[in-house]
Amino acid sequence: MPRPAGPAAGRPGRRAVHGRLRDSRPGPPDRSGRVDPTVNAAAPTAAQVTVPGIEARWPVGTVQSVTPLAGGSVNAAYRVQAQAGVFHLRVYRDPRLDRARREHAAVRVARAAGIPTPRVLPTHTGDTVTDLNGHWAALFEVTPGAPIPRAHLTPGHAESLGAFLADLHGRLPHSVDFPVSVLGPPASAEATVQELRQIEAAILALPHPDPVDGWALARTRQRLTHLRSAPDDAPVADHLPRRFLHGDYHDGNVFFLGERPAAIIDWEQPRLAPRAWEIVRALHFCFALDTVLGAVFLRAYRAHQPLAADELRAGTELYGALQERNVWTYRSVYLDGNPAPRAFIRPPPYRPFPELWREAGLR
Repeated sequence: MPRPAGPAAGRPGRRAVHGRLRDSRPGPPDRSGRVDPTVNAAAPTAAQVTVPGIEARWPVGTVQSVTPLAGGSVNAAYRVQAQAGVFHLRVYRDPRLDRARREHAAVRVARAAGIPTPRVLPTHTGDTVTDLNGHWAALFEVTPGAPIPRAHLTPGHAESLGAFLADLHGRLPHSVDFPVSVLGPPASAEATVQELRQIEAAILALPHPDPVDGWALARTRQRLTHLRSAPDDAPVADHLPRRFLHGDYHDGNVFFLGERPAAIIDWEQPRLAPRAWEIVRALHFCFALDTVLGAVFLRAYRAHQPLAADELRAGTELYGALQERNVWTYRSVYLDGNPAPRAFIRPPPYRPFPELWREAGLR
């Protein structure tokens, strides 16, 4: 499972296990467009995730095996083979309990709306999150099907992804009774430049940089050049209403059976945001703005939900501005000490999103 900031918290402790979400709605603004863990906690080791530890916490019977899974950019994941079946164990890197509880609340909302998503299993005490050797953890049902590797996505998959997102937007409530981060305006150009300079300094200080570090350094410097030459904090037409969204809709979080979606996973970063923002984000994440696949996706979405060109254009402007100021990947790797997002670092050159969108010709 591959990314809203709140107040920092210490490591999990017994007193916090029974904490509950307060009955409130909008949380703090999220300007990143991608989750920002702001976490320095070390990922759990396989030795910390033990068979006795799982059996003591969840009513799954005898556990035969626990297998680490690759691919998570933030959390650790394990396949648990137990007497009661096969399960997915998520061990959270973030020590803040409210983050896990928000995910589980979003799962309950989605399942109540008829959206296919795996259930979170209760522990022996009836909770859905527990302390597993110093890390918060949760056990999920295993989802049928599997994600389609991005390079293998076909027009048929693109059509299904567009229709599935339209169905999610039709089923999810517009608001919920638990705290959710609100997608805020972009960070200022000045703040972004300052953070990019910190990242540049951190890369230059590496004792043994590798080619990926070289890519990151080149792209950081290219973005600094772009920000210095771009108009300072040009206003973004951000008039679109916010509503409750999955927040991380992309091909890696949609499980397919054939060319049809069977389920969606990973509700760890729900937010209140314009639906057009999520549509544009999906076009970028799933297809890298491929013209053919993107056009199929949009046609399928519009076959199920109305989407005016003006709304899509406004969502594109907002997403593009947020992307320009989004330094989550490099901050996580070079300032927060989380190596997993290195997988998202791409070779240069850095190109601003509005330029890529114009070339794609999507509308």
